[in-house]
Amino acid sequence: MADKKSSTESAHEKKVLCLFNRVREGSLERIAKGEESDNSYFGMLRLAHFGYPAEYLEIEQFFSPAVCKFLRKHLLNIHFVHTPLFRKILSYDIVFTSTAFGTFFLWVLYPFKKPKWVMFDFNLLGIIGEKKTLKQKIFSFLVSRSSGIVTISREGAEEIKKAFPQLKEKTQFIPLGTDTKWFAPQSIQEKNLIFSPGRDPGRDYKTFFEAVRGIPAQVIITAKPQKLKKYSLPENVKPSDLTAKEMVDMYAKAKIVVLPLHISDEYYNAMGCSTLVEAMAMGKAIIATRSATMESYIQDGENGILVPQNDALAFRKAINELLSDPDKRKRLGEGARKFTVQYSEAEKFAKNLADFFEKI
Repeated sequence: MADKKSSTESAHEKKVLCLFNRVREGSLERIAKGEESDNSYFGMLRLAHFGYPAEYLEIEQFFSPAVCKFLRKHLLNIHFVHTPLFRKILSYDIVFTSTAFGTFFLWVLYPFKKPKWVMFDFNLLGIIGEKKTLKQKIFSFLVSRSSGIVTISREGAEEIKKAFPQLKEKTQFIPLGTDTKWFAPQSIQEKNLIFSPGRDPGRDYKTFFEAVRGIPAQVIITAKPQKLKKYSLPENVKPSDLTAKEMVDMYAKAKIVVLPLHISDEYYNAMGCSTLVEAMAMGKAIIATRSATMESYIQDGENGILVPQNDALAFRKAINELLSDPDKRKRLGEGARKFTVQYSEAEKFAKNLADFFEKI
């Protein structure tokens, strides 16, 4: 690895651009006011501490709300929404993104000096699949041209290295970071409560509802009601729309945090990882569907419990066991907190990213 440049020199020469797939309007202001953590920026606000100042661009910064709404709804999906900003993107030294494949395509075609393009792997192998369709072949070609890949699954990194041997030295597993000061154990009395956070589409509510139906505990989930229309909700389950601070309070009150995941393929997607590291940082006893990503953070029986996919009986058994065993909940929670402080603390995540950028 090259010697790390001084922060002043790096600030002039190594600017990082983060491209996100969701609009971030107002979030920086809420973070500044202490109303939410900076987890959703995946280290962006902390990279400057290690000589790599980072920013983000989105069309809302340059066009009217009406134009942006039209573009996002009718013309540009998450992979193409940054293409109108391509010339601005060229002024950076590193682009860091999990989406923006349309913009990435322009980057590949651009024949002159351009930034390094680093993929943040949330499910690259799932997108590529078996490389049979034209779309899969194009995505595979683009990934093969990337400057580097950061995965948040240990096994996912190894599989990407197998799929793209030319990127073996440019692919690295970095445990996802979380703000361990924002998400920290609280001196709040636990209630007879099970909490299942997260809003990504990969939640296995069918299995989860079977598992908790009739269990003598209140169950709070953060899914929006319209996403639950196809299910018959158990009487003890309640959907809730929580603010960032209410999420922390809910974590603290819950005896157990459960992450039921619907893994629809055999690839190494990062489904549930953000809420996992939050709950671990809170020092909670966690039950999660076994997946390659979950196994990168949870050592079964030491800092959490992993259960097989689609196994309601296994979920139910694990939930009942933890509800009735406060000592085991405490031991698992302490192990989870220890893991995040050691491996997934937000500053450490940003430093690891900076070191990786320096490496490539």
